[in-house]
Amino acid sequence: MRRCARSTVEREDEYDIAIVGGGPAGVAAALSSLQLRPRIRIAVVEAPRHDSWRAGETLAPGCQEILRGLGCWDSFRAAGFIDSTGTRAVWGGPHPYDNDFLLSAHGSGWHADRTRFDALLCQAARDAGANAITCARLCGVDREQPGFRLWLRSAATESLQTLRARFVIDSSGRRASFASKCGARRVADDHLIGVCGLLPAHGRERATLVEAQADGWWYSSLLPGSRLIVAWMSDADLIRSQRLCDTERWIAHVRQSEWTRERIGGPLLGSLRAWSARSERLIPAHGDGWIAAGDAASAYDPLSSIGILKALRSGKIASFVAIDWLEGRDSAERYESIVEREYAGYCETKRYFYGQEQRWPGSPFWSRRVNGDDAKWRTVKN
Repeated sequence: MRRCARSTVEREDEYDIAIVGGGPAGVAAALSSLQLRPRIRIAVVEAPRHDSWRAGETLAPGCQEILRGLGCWDSFRAAGFIDSTGTRAVWGGPHPYDNDFLLSAHGSGWHADRTRFDALLCQAARDAGANAITCARLCGVDREQPGFRLWLRSAATESLQTLRARFVIDSSGRRASFASKCGARRVADDHLIGVCGLLPAHGRERATLVEAQADGWWYSSLLPGSRLIVAWMSDADLIRSQRLCDTERWIAHVRQSEWTRERIGGPLLGSLRAWSARSERLIPAHGDGWIAAGDAASAYDPLSSIGILKALRSGKIASFVAIDWLEGRDSAERYESIVEREYAGYCETKRYFYGQEQRWPGSPFWSRRVNGDDAKWRTVKN
C-alpha cells in the first residue's frame, strides 16, 4: 500500500463503503447502494476540480432509464440540458451522414455540461444520505481488518483527514487512484488524446459532429449558452510533432476542416485543454474488499459515445458487488468477467468503425487502427 507524508490528522470517520471519485460512476454507486440499504454509511470522496468547464459529452438515450431508477431524472430535466438528435459523421467519405436517435425507444439524447451534470449528481448523493467529502485527494491507503484506512489531503488547507471503510469503490476515473495504490496496473491499447477548446457556436445544430481527417478526427458538440466544444483527437506523438497544443496551430488546424469550422461562430473562449482518451483497462479490476467502476475499470474511445451511460451502469453494478461483500457474498469475479467481456466487445466494435475510414492508408494514425498496428503501441502503467 502507498502512503502520503503523515502530519497531524484532523479527524477520522468510519463508513461501510467509501467511494473514491464523485463523477457519474461514483454517484450511481452511492445512490444505488443507498436504495438497496438505506441505513448504510457511505462517503463519496471528490477530488478538487479547477475547471470552470470540462470536456462535454453526449448522453445516450439509455441514460434516461438509469437516471430515473436512481431518482435523478426530475432534477436532470430541470437543469435544461440541450436535447441531442444524434451524431452526424463525415467518416469513410467526404459527405456527412446521420446516425440519429429517432428510432430509440428512449427518445433523444442530451448534450451535457459536465461541470453542472456532475454537480447535480453529487447533490443527489448528498440528498440521499451520502457524506460528500469535497476538494480532498486520496494520498495514502492502509490495509486494515476489516477494510481500509484512506488518507485524504484537503486541497484548501493541506490538512490530513482519514476515514475507515469496510469496502472501497474506486471511481476516480483513468487515474484509478485507489486501485493503483493497491498494485493494480492499467493496460492501454493506443495513445489517443484530445485537445479541446470552447468557442461560440454558429447556429443551433444539435447533432454532435465527427469529422475524420488525415491524422485524426474532429469532435464538436453544442453546450448551453450557445457554446461549442471542439476537440481534435489524435495520437500523442502526432499532436506533439505538429504542436497542436499550441493555440495558434490548433486554430489553423481547425480552419482546415471542411465541416467543423462551419459550426464555429467566434474566437476561442479561454485556453485549450488536453486529456487522455486512450482505450485502456485496469488489471485486476477488483481485489479483497475493493472494486473499480467507470473509467477506473475500463475507459473507451470517445467515438463510442457511451462514456456516461457506461459509467452510470458500471457504478450501479459495482454497488451490487459492494453490498454482496458486506453481507458475506463475493460476486467480484463475476463483475470482473463482465468488464473483460464488454471491453473485448468494445475493441472489436472500435476496430470495425475505424476500419470504415480508408481514405488515408499511409497515415500513421489510421494505419495503427486499420492494419492492427495499434497493438505495437500497447503500454502497461502501474
